[in-house]
Amino acid sequence: MTDIYSIDWNYAWNNPGPDNKKDPSGCSDRWTNPDKCRKFDSFVKKDNYKGSAARIKAMDINPHSRVLDIGAGPGSLAVPLSSLVEHVTAVEPSPGMTDCLYGNIKSRGIKNIDVVMKKWEDVVPLKDLSGPYDIVFASYSLGVPDLREALSKMNEVSSKYVYIFWFSDMLSSWRRNYREIWGSLFNEKIPCKRCPNIIYNLLGQMGIYANVEVTKEEHVTRYKSVDEAVSDVGYSLMLKESFQFDILKNYLEMRLVYENGVYLLKNTSFQDKIWWQKDFQENPRI
Repeated sequence: MTDIYSIDWNYAWNNPGPDNKKDPSGCSDRWTNPDKCRKFDSFVKKDNYKGSAARIKAMDINPHSRVLDIGAGPGSLAVPLSSLVEHVTAVEPSPGMTDCLYGNIKSRGIKNIDVVMKKWEDVVPLKDLSGPYDIVFASYSLGVPDLREALSKMNEVSSKYVYIFWFSDMLSSWRRNYREIWGSLFNEKIPCKRCPNIIYNLLGQMGIYANVEVTKEEHVTRYKSVDEAVSDVGYSLMLKESFQFDILKNYLEMRLVYENGVYLLKNTSFQDKIWWQKDFQENPRI
């Protein structure tokens, strides 16, 4: 039996094996399109950021909390958090996302959000941040080249808690919801990388004792037409060939539900909350 402490979990984060060399829906490339960023911004703002409420509730915040949001996007959590805490620092590298974030800050007259337009791996805490922070979190944004370095830096700048929100199993929601056609779309096995046990096990190797909580979420996306759904999902899956869009369209025509003049795409996802207190750690084992 393999000892989990003999595995290089940091290496495993970006090296899932010979059957998973490609990742057509990688998060690092998904947000280069400004229109896509604006559409995502509109989606997360629905019903006054209703979709962000569960993650905010899951963190131990109070009116005096200073919070660091890593991979903040258009402010999915940073914007609603700003009215609940003392200060938020939002780290976000994408120009399209930061444009939306600055727009949301301006339109709401928010005064307590600082924006750092850098990748987390390029952030220098003493230079770029105004820490320490009571709460440090990354919400589906750990697309980093060196996981150990990223986690270590998160732990370093936190004075109380660190939270990571990630997919619960080996498949992101995109891969799980389109597994039936994945082979036809990409002519390869569905990529299974960056699963949560890697984060948890690496934290253990670092001497950090984390907690894990799993939740099930139902998602409904509304489209004006089948073609709009195909365009949106196709972009997220990074499809390029016409035959791929044909396969996707045939699949979505079966999946979409037409109600009250709109097409509904219903998906299910399982999410992990991995979190720890600064008191629950020791000197790294390796």
